[in-house]
Amino acid sequence: MQRPKVIALSDYLRQRDAEALRLRQRALTAHWFVLYWRYWEESLDRLDAYLMKLKELKMPLDNLKIDAPANEAIVVATRDFAAPRALVWKVMTEPEHVARWWGTEGQRNVITSFDVRPGGKWRVESHNPDGKLYIFIGEYREVNEPEKFVWTFGMENMFIGKTLLETHTFGEDGAITHYKSISNYDSIEDRDGMIASGMEIGMRHGFMVMDSILAELKETAK
Repeated sequence: MQRPKVIALSDYLRQRDAEALRLRQRALTAHWFVLYWRYWEESLDRLDAYLMKLKELKMPLDNLKIDAPANEAIVVATRDFAAPRALVWKVMTEPEHVARWWGTEGQRNVITSFDVRPGGKWRVESHNPDGKLYIFIGEYREVNEPEKFVWTFGMENMFIGKTLLETHTFGEDGAITHYKSISNYDSIEDRDGMIASGMEIGMRHGFMVMDSILAELKETAK
């Protein structure tokens, strides 16, 4: 009969502590994995819910694209709106809405004329916070509600003789409106000068305000 193996107390304590440490590390590892997996599972659930909400509401994305072809004196801008084109047309052609989105942050706009018909005039006074006044003017050449309008675009007492011809079209895909504008300049130099002046900043700000107005109109229509 074999005698039981006798080990020193110090060795026993050392083995006991090592085994306890191993079990603790194993428990901590399992605990970390469970927490990590739970975190990602909850995060993915939140992401799925968020994406479903976006799909349900068709929330706007600022997908403005501005193209300036190298050999043509034009600027082509496209942007989508999460609203039917009848509403987008309304926001782009009714003075009370135009006054809100026109220009850049901080400008106060006064619409003195907005006659949306062929031959009709339009005029917008934009007052900067620093007191400067910019007056934009033009005339409607073609109006086909809610699909298209063509107008001239100029500035009163500035850039004399420099009047743009702009075509604005509105395509519809369900509750999404695909907007496109083509601005024709006298020369590529004029076109590049307009882009360098910060045109995109004004467009981006105006479209974001339009998103807010469209959301308000959709909420009112419920």
